[in-house]
Amino acid sequence: MSSTGKLYEYASSYATRAVEADRAGKRQEAIINYVRAVEILQKLIHFTDNPDLKQLYYNTAKDYIARVKKLQTSKKRIKSRGPNTSSGVSDEETGEIDQAIADTIITEKPDIKWDDVANLQTAKQALREAIIWPIMRPDLFKGARTPWKGVLLFGPPGCGKTLLAKAVASECDATFFNVSAASIMSKWLGESERLVKSLFDTARDKQPSIVFMDEVDALTGTRGANEHDSVRRVKTQLMQAIDGLTSKKDDRIVIIGATNLPEHVDIAMRRRFEKRIYVQLPETEAREAVFLIHTKDVQLEGIDDFSRLAEWTEGFSGADIALICREAIMAPLRELDEKDLLKDSTSEIRAVTLQDFLKSLEKINPSVSPSELLGYEDWQRQFAAE
Repeated sequence: MSSTGKLYEYASSYATRAVEADRAGKRQEAIINYVRAVEILQKLIHFTDNPDLKQLYYNTAKDYIARVKKLQTSKKRIKSRGPNTSSGVSDEETGEIDQAIADTIITEKPDIKWDDVANLQTAKQALREAIIWPIMRPDLFKGARTPWKGVLLFGPPGCGKTLLAKAVASECDATFFNVSAASIMSKWLGESERLVKSLFDTARDKQPSIVFMDEVDALTGTRGANEHDSVRRVKTQLMQAIDGLTSKKDDRIVIIGATNLPEHVDIAMRRRFEKRIYVQLPETEAREAVFLIHTKDVQLEGIDDFSRLAEWTEGFSGADIALICREAIMAPLRELDEKDLLKDSTSEIRAVTLQDFLKSLEKINPSVSPSELLGYEDWQRQFAAE
């Protein structure tokens, strides 16, 4: 069975449970299963090429969302008549939305330091000035010396943008929200604006906070005439939360966005990212540091340093070099497997040699093309603010 076929089965299963619970008067159970069915239908819309099926999935999801809203309204009306309810909104209903937020937003304290990010000195210094200093010494950032509220990290994939964001959070001991842009846009459809508002309310309660949005272009793409109204409302809610009527001047909340497609970020959102930093492909020294990081605790033979490999990997990203290291480190294991010695716990594994790395280089090519690099450099000349 194809992956879309399996997804359709899961959606049907959740929908069946939802309808059965709905008929039995089990509102909470019905709501949960309707929402799960909608989530899977949205994935089907994304993976299906057939326009008729896309429309069918969309209409079905729309009907389920309408039913969820009706059930929530019904619950609210019933609770409002109860003798012990003053607000009209049940704890159960509020908890349901809170759980959706918890599932969508990952709050963590990263254990990553500057040294774990190879080189990128220009980007590190800009981030220290834009984020770490204001959070460490808010007393120095008053009046005209206003800290930056938004930082955009742009550049080729696999160059350390996410690591930089986590290192920033670790260095200044801030609460770090790792937000999936795709989840905010698709998790609850009509509830997306509420989810964004709840995110920033939570970040405000736990400040100093850093809200990191990876692939931010998926959430803040250029607005157009054919854009769905719900998507536009989410973008508006997000921009108001960052810099609008709902934001406060003394909030210690910083937004970090990372993107491989900076040209797709909406002009109004681009303005809110006051710092726009180009995270480039690693230079020779940085590539050598990446090799060292990804061969830590690995037995090497005939490799005094990685200077030659660093020279041979010009144009490779940090992620590309990590793959080269993984491929080379696997070579001794493959040899044990070929000799049927992998199951023997007494068998010894040989050291990794330069030849293993050379064979890896034959298999792995750079993931970023020269023409793509020219596009990043052109955007840097026009819009970077480093």
